[in-house]
Amino acid sequence: MTYRDLINEVLIRLREETISTDWSGNINDSSTVTDYQKVIGSLVNDSKRNVEAQHDWLTLRETFTISTVSGTMQYILGDTNSGAGTSFKVLDVINRDTGNVLNQANNEWINKKSFPSANIAVGEPTHYGFNGSSSVVSTRENDMNIDLYPVPNSAQDININIVKRQDTLKAATDIIRVPSQVVMLGAWARAISERGEDGGTNTSIAAAEVADALNLAIMLDSGNTEYENDWYIG
Repeated sequence: MTYRDLINEVLIRLREETISTDWSGNINDSSTVTDYQKVIGSLVNDSKRNVEAQHDWLTLRETFTISTVSGTMQYILGDTNSGAGTSFKVLDVINRDTGNVLNQANNEWINKKSFPSANIAVGEPTHYGFNGSSSVVSTRENDMNIDLYPVPNSAQDININIVKRQDTLKAATDIIRVPSQVVMLGAWARAISERGEDGGTNTSIAAAEVADALNLAIMLDSGNTEYENDWYIG
């Protein structure tokens, strides 16, 4: 479902005029979208962020690959095309060339291992840690830096599998990645609360619908990852 479709579904339930055509660029810069319609657009994004935080949705999973360089310890999780940003959850980090999974370590542990630098170990990385962020593209938020230890001594590809929130919806044709029905109902509930309709009665009903829709969506999505939490002894 597109951003405009989501906004219109909420507006219909509020008995308000819908947006008849796509706007150009960012909704907040559009002169064809009314102020109230922009409010609903903001509530859609509020609802989207809340839904994204409730579950490790399959549609939000991405893989960033870094190619190690001999003697280089730190890498940026992003390039000119896309980046991980700074708000994500790591699922796992794996060396594609060896199949070994890297363990996460905090900065204190990595610093103790790295200094004095003359004594730092080199070889296949077994640990990773995040260390600040860097700007790759000026129009995009910073992307996280990742340190590898030991310092790589050869070229290898390492996959960082993450759950990353979708960027804020802005354009009319932006497609929502998490379940659209849940996002729409959440925005509708927020809009009802903002208007104060019926002394809060409608708010309670809408909130119950949101909860039911969210639980169902999580159950269906979890059915496709039912073995993630199973452990096996090889």
